[in-house]
Amino acid sequence: MTMRTGLAALLLFSLASVARAADVPATAPAAGSLEVPEAVYDAGRVDRGVTVRHEFVLKNIGQAVLSINAKPG
Repeated sequence: MTMRTGLAALLLFSLASVARAADVPATAPAAGSLEVPEAVYDAGRVDRGVTVRHEFVLKNIGQAVLSINAKPG
């Protein structure tokens, strides 16, 4: 009976912790964190010699400065 009571108490404590975590609003990460809504772009069939341009939107959803070191190609 004692083990059953202990398991019930552990289960209730776990459920209470999960419920409390669900009530807390999500916060932005403390470090810089990159959000890319469109990570892949399909230009379809492109003829030789045609220049294709596309802009990707990048958003820093963190609370610190985000540094991106991109190299063309």
